[in-house]
Amino acid sequence: MLTLVDDKINFDCTKCQQCGVCKSICPKESISLSLLHNGLHEITVDRDKCIRCGKCVSICPANRKGVSEDYFDNLYSKKYYFAYNANNEIRMKSSSGGACKTLIIEGLRNGLVDGVYSLKKKEIYPYAEGEFYTKYNIPDYEDIPNSVYHSVMLGDNIQKIVKCNRLMIIGTSCQLRALEKVLKNKCNELIKICIFCKQQKSIESTRFLAKIMGTIVPENLIFKAQYRGIGWPGLVQINNKVLSWHRAAQVPFGRRLWTVPGCNVCGDPFGIEVNSDLSLMDPWKIRQENALGETLVVVNTLAGLNLLEHTPHLVLEEKSYKEIEVSLDLRDIERKRQLVPFFRGEYCSFKIKFAGGMERLQRSYLQSMVAILPRLPLLGYRIICKIPDIRNIILK
Repeated sequence: MLTLVDDKINFDCTKCQQCGVCKSICPKESISLSLLHNGLHEITVDRDKCIRCGKCVSICPANRKGVSEDYFDNLYSKKYYFAYNANNEIRMKSSSGGACKTLIIEGLRNGLVDGVYSLKKKEIYPYAEGEFYTKYNIPDYEDIPNSVYHSVMLGDNIQKIVKCNRLMIIGTSCQLRALEKVLKNKCNELIKICIFCKQQKSIESTRFLAKIMGTIVPENLIFKAQYRGIGWPGLVQINNKVLSWHRAAQVPFGRRLWTVPGCNVCGDPFGIEVNSDLSLMDPWKIRQENALGETLVVVNTLAGLNLLEHTPHLVLEEKSYKEIEVSLDLRDIERKRQLVPFFRGEYCSFKIKFAGGMERLQRSYLQSMVAILPRLPLLGYRIICKIPDIRNIILK
């Protein structure tokens, strides 16, 4: 997080959401990024170049204050769909049926949007980067990465974006919050697609997965990884080692370990507070493992619904709120939102302070424990996941 205090730009790594937009919009190129051992970036401001214009501070998504009290009020009345590509091969190779890739590619092919800013694959770490697509450089399905479970600075290439009529941007809520402020003058209409996100990971999560798979992620971060794909929820592949996603996710995601620190100050996994048009997520808890997969789409606006219904090769199955409610996992999101003031350093009750302190302590303990232990059988990690979750006990 960047703040302007006493005529100085200060960086707080404990609240940085790793969007990278600050570096891209600095008019004096005074902001630089340094890659750390954990795969995150430290931001440095050259005080000799900096003119204290405050642009980086104004767009920083971590500077948002407070959480809305009516966050869950309209979820019951929204439209919900299972969405997936009509081509079974594309559907199978994608993370969750290929709905996001289909919106990008078919949206451009059929003139539903004039430009898209999203990710493209990259040969070196972090193996993905921001890219501006138009009808002149429409990507193939293989050009767009599947789910990426380590931090990617999506905003690092926004200078490629040129003015267009209808621009689609795709990212997590923190990325959309920063991008919207920068891109509102780049188009006549901005379509925001939110990738549902409760926690992004540092590369330490991937190092843990590599360990239990019998391989390593080296210090130079030269390795091969694919986090999802080949059915749903798919397989994790690291250096040609393979593990099912269900088994891989239970420790890092089930216990919220190796989470990007800035994720703790965000309580908007659906992108509701950035007025996203669509929210895309996995249908956890309501779908069984299968060979193809689908995306659970939450429709937030009429513009989002119009885009969804007019995208060719995108199959839609409408679902009722009751059918998908358990997948939304609203109780867990509420717990996360309750702790946002604690992690921001704002006023909160003793109960919240206690829950936040125990959450921080238990995460640190579990991360240290699994790092010290030798590689265990998968049963051993299942037992670790059975350790009582103190945060959830306090915030029933």
